[in-house]
Amino acid sequence: MSADSLPATVTRLDARGCLVRLDDAIEGLPADGHELWCGVRGRIHMRDRRHQKSPVAVGDRVLVQHTQEDRGAVDSIEPRRSSLSRPGARGGRVEHVMAANVDRVVIVSAFDDPPFRPGMIDRVVAVIEFSRLEALIVVNKMDLGESPPPEVAAYEAMGYPVLLTSAVAGEGIVALRAELTGRTSVVAGHSGVGKSSLLNAVQEGLGLAVGDVNAVTGRGTHTTTAAVWLALEGGGAVIDTAGVREFGLFGIPKRDLPWLFRDIAKLAPGCRYPDCSHTHEPECAVQEALVEGELAPFRFDSYLKILESLEEPEPG
Repeated sequence: MSADSLPATVTRLDARGCLVRLDDAIEGLPADGHELWCGVRGRIHMRDRRHQKSPVAVGDRVLVQHTQEDRGAVDSIEPRRSSLSRPGARGGRVEHVMAANVDRVVIVSAFDDPPFRPGMIDRVVAVIEFSRLEALIVVNKMDLGESPPPEVAAYEAMGYPVLLTSAVAGEGIVALRAELTGRTSVVAGHSGVGKSSLLNAVQEGLGLAVGDVNAVTGRGTHTTTAAVWLALEGGGAVIDTAGVREFGLFGIPKRDLPWLFRDIAKLAPGCRYPDCSHTHEPECAVQEALVEGELAPFRFDSYLKILESLEEPEPG
């Protein structure tokens, strides 16, 4: 670390480079002297480009140099303590780190408009388990219904915390604010479920853009087009991410998937074969539990769809 290196957090990435929030203010910069647009040094920019969409992610802790009046350069990236990733381009072989150095992933779904889709939740939860992160499931737009979707009970039975909210009616906002305060959370979910609306309700002044759901497709519009790191008044931070149509799993071997489903992992030791895939083998405890009504069908359906989507590891 050179004498003029400045510690900072990456708060946004786009074509201009990365916006960082300096730990200590510099006179003359916007946002009370804390924000600086930075390029990325060539040796960092070219690092592992075959396997990573970008060497820098929102939430990264970096060291930067102030090179011009309103510009700087990222000199180094500190090791990440955690990350949330999904596949990028090139057939899913490139890692897209959605957020770095997070404690918890807040999965936002909607009761309706767009309809509640547990498959998305199951995919993100599998990545959370693989990444050793905490999960919080939020069902927003509860003003459109009287009781939560029936699948919610299955998540609660597995030990996942669930919060029912309505950004319109103000339901659950105090509880959500308490959950976000004092830690770094990343918010993920389908487009149109109300992620930005919830964050605007949690903290006045964030000014995140919100959009409507397409009446023809039933899908939300992308109002958050890139991940953005936001400091919270009570301490901690939240990373709002762009809504996704699908959430792929990156770098997870097929053999590990059963252990990323808590309900299936609990049943698996009862299978006849230790390497049971739970798809066709005889004396499979998971299949038996499904027949007996001890395993939620929607969870098993998600497991099969994810299993089919995962690629076998390349030899060598």
